[in-house]
Amino acid sequence: MTFKLLTTLTIFACLAGVSALWAQEGAAPGAGLSAPREAQPMPEMSDIEADWARGDFVSVRAGLRRLAQERGDAFSAYRYGRVLLEGRGGPVDVAQADHWLSRAAEGGNVDAATLLARVYLSNIPGGPTREPARAAGLLSQAAARGNAEAQYLLGLLTDGGTGVPQDAAMAYNWFLAAAEQQHPGAQLEVSRALSRGKGTALDTGAALDWLTRAAENGEAEAQFYLSNAYESGGSVPANPTEAMRWLRRSAEAGFLPAQGRLGAKHLAGGDVAQDPAEARRWLGRAAQAGSARALYLLGLAYLGEDGGAADPAQALQALRNASGQGHGPATLRLAQLAETGLANAMAADFETSVALYRKALAEDQPEAAPHLGSLAARGRLDGLVAPHQAVPWVLAAAGTGDVNAEAWLAARAGEGLRPALVAQGRWLLDRAQPAGAAESFRTAAQMGDTDAQYELGRMYSQGAGVVQDYLMAHAWLNVSAAGGNDAAAELRGVIGDLIPPEEEAAAQARVRAFFAAVAQADPGTPVAMPGAPEDAAPGGVEPAE
Repeated sequence: MTFKLLTTLTIFACLAGVSALWAQEGAAPGAGLSAPREAQPMPEMSDIEADWARGDFVSVRAGLRRLAQERGDAFSAYRYGRVLLEGRGGPVDVAQADHWLSRAAEGGNVDAATLLARVYLSNIPGGPTREPARAAGLLSQAAARGNAEAQYLLGLLTDGGTGVPQDAAMAYNWFLAAAEQQHPGAQLEVSRALSRGKGTALDTGAALDWLTRAAENGEAEAQFYLSNAYESGGSVPANPTEAMRWLRRSAEAGFLPAQGRLGAKHLAGGDVAQDPAEARRWLGRAAQAGSARALYLLGLAYLGEDGGAADPAQALQALRNASGQGHGPATLRLAQLAETGLANAMAADFETSVALYRKALAEDQPEAAPHLGSLAARGRLDGLVAPHQAVPWVLAAAGTGDVNAEAWLAARAGEGLRPALVAQGRWLLDRAQPAGAAESFRTAAQMGDTDAQYELGRMYSQGAGVVQDYLMAHAWLNVSAAGGNDAAAELRGVIGDLIPPEEEAAAQARVRAFFAAVAQADPGTPVAMPGAPEDAAPGGVEPAE
């Protein structure tokens, strides 16, 4: 589990070195000081507060250092430790921050204990080793004394079983304790637990109530989910106006999914007016935060799909960045643009488009398959892609009614291309032509295709397109299983229970004869399974009975 510290921790913790002056901050009172303590009046906390208000953090740091060192009270130690941790008025010094926060926590300051727990959960460069159990101990002390932040963090640790045993009911109790003190994050967690019945009874009405409280208290994630609730209806009556109000509040609070969705709405129009400037503004924010989908939508906006002026160069940059993150829709759009070209920004490049279509297919964009199949059927992929690789694409194209794809598949099957024979068999099965499917599967099975052997065995077991024959089914399933087809092994077991032992032995004898013939045949030569006249392989090897 990872916890956020103030932004300054990650900014300054990597700075190399600390000046000699600041290296003396944790020294004993009087060390390294050029003037006697009696000559320097002790600062008051009110003076330090005034320096803070003016932004004079150098004076804040010096004043807190003296108070912590000379008075030694827990509050001064906490404030000083926090200043060191945040890098106010000087470099970040996590080691000294740890020292002073520990002293403050030992003195009973619950804010120091809570902040120190975050340090032990965060792996800050230059800081202590991550120790969830120690963090949990610090939070337990602070939570027991009513600190809402400690209660919330302890709830997260308990919910995830980090540093403490996992206990959903205990986690809910800590979340509830913090939520009742108006902690927005805890209110969201209470809502989440009630909506799932996790650690407490399921109560969707109470979940919505706590979600609303969290949203009203400024929790951006809660605002986003409340917007979803008003948009979809169900737990609350649908209210597009309220949905947009909460979505905008969440986006303005910096919640990435809300920014992306708000930009998408302004891109498409509908619930909200199409607005190119707003679409690009919000999608740009989400894209800068690393959202691949926002980059993709921003690319569409710059293509002019938001109704605004097109900027092809910006569009390509956004789409390429999204595709570089593995975003399939962006890759597919780039493939289309590479195929046709884009204004003055991209010349048509067919080979690049094919590579991008294949990448899009690997990124779960199935619509790329029929397009590739259509290209293959028209001969556009000749010399770029081997025919056996194109078979599944052509099958997908044939499924859309592409007659060229159907003809290509039949031609390759006629040439004896095994993947095409199997694909044609499945194509014919889908169109209620089992006899033709069986012939395609038989030819591929005799050529050693395990999938075809399984399909043919299954058809023999059902009597689909062939005369039902459990012995032949068992034999083909046995061969397929020997080639590693798990489904064939499972079905073979079922068929084995349906035939007498002596017939099963006969089926196994057929398999031995089949494998012996395969061993003698030239590679690629069809080998028939003995036992049925229609199984003979014309021009091939006929095993001896």
